[in-house]
Amino acid sequence: MTSFAKRLADLIRGRGIKSDEQLAQRAMSFHTPGARRINVHARTINNWRNGRSRPRSLEDPRLMLVLKVLAPSQEEMDALARSFEDAGADTAHEQDRRFEAGQTRPGTRKLFLAVFAFLALSGVVMFSAYSLGPSQPVYLAEIPPDRLRLSSEGFVLPHSDDRIVRQAQLEKLSGWELYVARNEIFARHGRPFVQPSSGCLQKHFDRWAKSTGNQAGWYVKRSGMPLATDLEYQNAASIRDFECRVRGGQYTCNGKLNPCR
Repeated sequence: MTSFAKRLADLIRGRGIKSDEQLAQRAMSFHTPGARRINVHARTINNWRNGRSRPRSLEDPRLMLVLKVLAPSQEEMDALARSFEDAGADTAHEQDRRFEAGQTRPGTRKLFLAVFAFLALSGVVMFSAYSLGPSQPVYLAEIPPDRLRLSSEGFVLPHSDDRIVRQAQLEKLSGWELYVARNEIFARHGRPFVQPSSGCLQKHFDRWAKSTGNQAGWYVKRSGMPLATDLEYQNAASIRDFECRVRGGQYTCNGKLNPCR
């Protein structure tokens, strides 16, 4: 089983979904009215989570509908994206192994040798490019306090745990506020945010942590991936859909609007 398949299977199991058929039916219900209909089949989901196949990309429309149902947190989405990239690397390694074992087709070998010869002639340029290495992403240590409007209890949407979130509410929120609102749903249940891309989010929720000096605090960090309710998952999915469909992306601790994956 690939790491992507395992991540997806864990996500499905963590949401309490009982069958691939149930997930497929829920995914189909997230179709945007008037948009081209995309079929999500139970067997497709079964193949993905068992590693027999995988989506064409993270932008695969079928996967996007499934993710609307699963409503992954930023942490989970980052982990899923990394595992998808790792699966692509594993495929490339397998192709290398087959070539070394002489299992590739003759035409493929000739093409490889021709490309290799060309790259060898460009070695100085290649070395210079790779020696510089890719630039490392820069993340903010904290969310700018003046970008958040919070209730006295420390929530962007105080009732997202017991009331349906409406688009009219979301239209009033900034990109930062949507980011916090989506993740505070999971923070209510103690979810930790440990990736560099969400460190500023962890610092924000730590300000509302319950302690001996702050008995009114509501955030109690727990290990693992604590579960939310069906209503909360629905609200998280609605916020994510609004971010992607209306705002054109989501914020993370890099302080920018990032395209949805």
